[in-house]
Amino acid sequence: MPLSHRWPFLLLLGAWPLGFATPAGADELAASSPVPALAASATPSAPEVPPPEAVTAADEAHGGLKLTGAARATASQTSSYGVDPNGARSSSAMQGSSRATLQATLDTGRRFGDWSLQAALAADALSGTFAGAPTLEGDKLPGSRWDPVLATQAWAGVSLRDLASFRAGLMTSHWGMGLVANDGGHTLDERRDDWFVLPTTGDRVARALLMVQPFGRTESQLRGLFLAFSVDQVIEDSTAVSAQGDSALQQVVAARWHLDRQRWAGLYYVHRDQTYHDRNGPFLRVHVIDGAFDLDWRKGGSGLRLQGEGAVILGRTDLAPTPEHPEHDVRQSAAVARARWDLGELGLRFELDGGWFSGDSNLDDGALTGFKANPNYQQGILMFSQVLGWQSGRARVTASNPQTSGYPSADLDRLATGGQVTSAITAFPKVGWKATSFLEVYGGALLAWSPTQMIDPFTTHAVAGGSPRNYLGNVPDGSNLGTEFDLGAVATLTPAAWPMALTVRGEYAVLLAGGAMAGTSGDSPVQGGRLSLALVPKPSTKERR
Repeated sequence: MPLSHRWPFLLLLGAWPLGFATPAGADELAASSPVPALAASATPSAPEVPPPEAVTAADEAHGGLKLTGAARATASQTSSYGVDPNGARSSSAMQGSSRATLQATLDTGRRFGDWSLQAALAADALSGTFAGAPTLEGDKLPGSRWDPVLATQAWAGVSLRDLASFRAGLMTSHWGMGLVANDGGHTLDERRDDWFVLPTTGDRVARALLMVQPFGRTESQLRGLFLAFSVDQVIEDSTAVSAQGDSALQQVVAARWHLDRQRWAGLYYVHRDQTYHDRNGPFLRVHVIDGAFDLDWRKGGSGLRLQGEGAVILGRTDLAPTPEHPEHDVRQSAAVARARWDLGELGLRFELDGGWFSGDSNLDDGALTGFKANPNYQQGILMFSQVLGWQSGRARVTASNPQTSGYPSADLDRLATGGQVTSAITAFPKVGWKATSFLEVYGGALLAWSPTQMIDPFTTHAVAGGSPRNYLGNVPDGSNLGTEFDLGAVATLTPAAWPMALTVRGEYAVLLAGGAMAGTSGDSPVQGGRLSLALVPKPSTKERR
């Protein structure tokens, strides 16, 4: 009897940061590329849109050519742990990774009155793991990718101030908190200071984009409403890779309403039609609805910021067909939120991240319900990005063993999470203290549970006769994935004579695996750390977000 299986996979699709058609807003839009040093900069990954009264004469005169760059080198090491039922273990060798990015943006400003021209070119280079890559076979194993050069932006456009903007070409995609579309540009955006995040090159699409500000030249309270429409051919995201023969075409409609510069809410809809490997290969047709908000009341280094995003994915696919279900329904959902409270005078910052990501533990119900967050939406540095990334990445190898399964089933590579957060309920409280003007220390505890049993399809079906087994072939003991304790520190040096800022960041984590991951830790917890050295744009006089 052929092996029946399913896997949770995430649809990653292009969305974009909506922008303001004034020169100031257009500059932020053009810079909203993923060039870190991940998803997405001297420009924000979710750019600010200034309220009408914030546009000054200086903004109107703004224009010209702007060059921005960043580079990062990271050394990391993680203790060895079990990765499959056959006793294979991950490597404890040190890894070396890097990422460099260069971006050029052009804006004519007010040289042509209300009309302006914009363009952008950007690329990532030396991106990925250059030393200590995995030697075991597997899919999307952490640290297994290396890209000498990746083009991330090559587009041109025209804007009519306060009314409309059109652009076409190669672009990056980001929306909200980056749950579904994430440009990976945290490094180049000097106002982003996420903890325990190591971004990579984000989503890239060939796009024709029209943005409209219908009430932009009125005094209406709706002046901050922006509508956008685009047609995208996906170049690469975690679901489609055009270089491997995947073809994904999507149509996007979005609305975003800015109450002022630091508060907005938005909604977008995407229809995606995708085939894998070639135009006659497996198909995926889905509808995605995603809502997000960002409400920031911080001023002078203190105050409250609330962010949230929720997504639902519905559709059909014939990936991983079985005799009973040659096609499957796609029903996936997720919601994330973050509350941040800054006490400026004391240098303290409190954060609480929470998330819910649907899972899929029923291999025979005709539905795919496991949601995978974008690889650049990261929580912690061990549990999801390393341990579960390794264990799920080995699932195809185990299931394809001809001595036990007879022959491999189709599409088993889709079992790998690639380190993405999936099938989890998470809470991640964090606290940080800015000890000096250049040194900050921070820490937190990531707690995670699985809403459904996280199972390995092969051992569950072929070995245990349908009784749930985790990726190590063990019986899951409850829904607790584990607790990860994280600690970090970052020093930022900005000598006046230097054109860029130098940051040194160290982060360390200890993972106490829970019953759902029985057998992972053994007699000792999983431990890991990383040290990064980066050159990034100097912080501007703008308030950090």
